[in-house]
Amino acid sequence: MSIEADHPVSDGPGCPFGHGADTQTLLTEDALKNPFPIYQALREERPVAYMEDQGFWLITRYDDCDFVLSHPELFSSREAVSSTNAYRNSPEAMAILKRSKAQPRARTLIMADPPEHGRYRTVLQRALSPARTIRELTPRMVAIIDELIDGFCERGACEFVREFAYPLPMRVVAAILDVPDGEIDTLKTWSDDFISVQAGNIPPDRAVSSARHTLEFEEFVLAKLQDRRDHPKPDFMGCLVEEIPGEAPLTAPELVNICLQVLVGGNETTTNFLGSALYRLLTTPGLIDGLCQDPSRIPDLVEEILRADSPLQGLFRIAVEDHDFNGTIVPKGAKLMMCFGSANRDEKYYGDGEFDPVRDNRETMHLAFGQGIHACAGQGFARREAVLALTRLLERLPDISLDETQPAARQNLFGIRGMKELHIRFAPSPVQSGLPAAPAQSTAPGVRGA
Repeated sequence: MSIEADHPVSDGPGCPFGHGADTQTLLTEDALKNPFPIYQALREERPVAYMEDQGFWLITRYDDCDFVLSHPELFSSREAVSSTNAYRNSPEAMAILKRSKAQPRARTLIMADPPEHGRYRTVLQRALSPARTIRELTPRMVAIIDELIDGFCERGACEFVREFAYPLPMRVVAAILDVPDGEIDTLKTWSDDFISVQAGNIPPDRAVSSARHTLEFEEFVLAKLQDRRDHPKPDFMGCLVEEIPGEAPLTAPELVNICLQVLVGGNETTTNFLGSALYRLLTTPGLIDGLCQDPSRIPDLVEEILRADSPLQGLFRIAVEDHDFNGTIVPKGAKLMMCFGSANRDEKYYGDGEFDPVRDNRETMHLAFGQGIHACAGQGFARREAVLALTRLLERLPDISLDETQPAARQNLFGIRGMKELHIRFAPSPVQSGLPAAPAQSTAPGVRGA
């Protein structure tokens, strides 16, 4: 992926640049670890920049991202999660996918435009019932958090991503999808494959295995939904297939797509957030001591980490018609990436944009969960999990620090920010599962348009 230095002169959806321009890549190892200097340069010099290698426009300023999110009539969501689909470059993967029982592919929720989007969102809200489900799942979340900490607290060390950040949200999603805890590794494989395919930078053999796993996921969902039709239950899966007078039932492809988005959205963001959050706590002098003295700061800190290290760095749109961004014409049919990772550091609203543990994010809400009609429906779950997890980690792991003998490693997928490995040390502490917990309610502000 490259950034062309010439000024754009658009004449169609393809590259609007001449030849011989200097380029600056966003896919080097250094850029994947720290894209923010490039984002800053783009905000200053080329806030709407054509990324020639992958054929989309990168939108880096807050106001422009906010405008695109707020105008679904001008910018379609039909390819919201994909920069480039790795399946398209693998005939073997495409042949596997043709055996799917959920054809033709459906685009729902964040990949749907009005008015269809409203129908899907209504079904999801009814089935998920966020306020009720968060209330009912909170004791389960606390129990899972303590159980996971119990798994390593006596050792005095752990690899945080593998032993905590990954299994916590996966087990919460498993509870929603009615999957036994023993099968969360399978759920995680399905989720990781979907994210990797959408990111695009994976080898052909990974695309083939991902296609096989896609069919496995479809078979799981369709079998689970059929069981709910035969044996109704008032849970998430049961509500998806509940017959509502006056409403047409969802098709198999629509149901599979909704469940896929719940799976991926319910774990990837939280896993990546938790890794980034703990890394921030461990690398910001005095922050852990301050939070231990005043845990009521944790919800606001969650918002600041979401802003500074947005787990999902952006989403995509398709221009419905030519659009003029202050002199830069994005042509009809062009793909745009709203770069949340850049918008959330825009100097107009956030000063130098660097992480500030005492920043108040209520004046200008970050875009980590999007906004408008497509704002993340599960953001309440993510916030609750984050606050509960950080609270219990600080309560139960004294003298926590990075394990300097095993360097931390970041994710290497474009558009994703999180930790791949994070080794930590702490004073060994006793197992505490089963103790009653009375966690504070999150007071984190909501995202506009939720």
